[in-house]
Amino acid sequence: MENSEFKAIGVDGCKSGWFYVALGQSRKPDWGVVKKLEDLLPDVGGSDRIFVDIPIGLLTDRSGRACDREARSKLQARASSVFPAPVRAVLGAKDYEDAKMRSQEACGKKISKQAFAIVPKIREVDELMRRNDKAMQFVREVHPELCLWALNDRRPMKRNKKDKSGFEERKDVLSRWLPEAEFLVASVRQGFLVKEVGDDDIVDALAAAVTALADPSALLTVPENPPHDDFKLPMEMVYANSSLLANCPPKAAL
Repeated sequence: MENSEFKAIGVDGCKSGWFYVALGQSRKPDWGVVKKLEDLLPDVGGSDRIFVDIPIGLLTDRSGRACDREARSKLQARASSVFPAPVRAVLGAKDYEDAKMRSQEACGKKISKQAFAIVPKIREVDELMRRNDKAMQFVREVHPELCLWALNDRRPMKRNKKDKSGFEERKDVLSRWLPEAEFLVASVRQGFLVKEVGDDDIVDALAAAVTALADPSALLTVPENPPHDDFKLPMEMVYANSSLLANCPPKAAL
């Protein structure tokens, strides 16, 4: 790692806000919930990273984001976990019906209810990235299933993350790279109600944090050369090259 104070923060949206896990070689793992993603920014600096499971960088037309397409291609059976990011026009919608109309007009397709459900969080992060230079410096997009695919020797998860067997499958993969993953998950589970932070929120944030903890030489993106949207936001998903991770496996202090 670049320095002893390096923080790798993985973030996933949850019902009570944003659930995060912060890892570092010389620090005890930390976790919690913040109301706004921006609340994490005052405590980051230097070479810290915040990897968040939310679309960053939006299009205005029907071409679709390359990172979404490439991630689906890699995930095969889990491809449906990567739904198309909404077009920018949807961020101003008053309700779902308005969002469907805006999406249809902009790209010829209606937005799904699943995608619309996270529009408030997409809008929050989009506004943050556009006005906050510190966010542009430290925050990057990941997709947990792509992170896990990479950490699992480029093999997608076999089971749905909402199922108990899928939850255990993801914990097992994370434990290969972070031996204390089981302890961390159990500790987090004791601290929050399921209605506040779901099991899938925990493993998703941890997958992002383990990826963020990797040496810079191990970090890759889809696409390899990410394009930018009209507001100069990169349209990418970050993941770790596990063949390089094998030479420098992440560790976090307990």
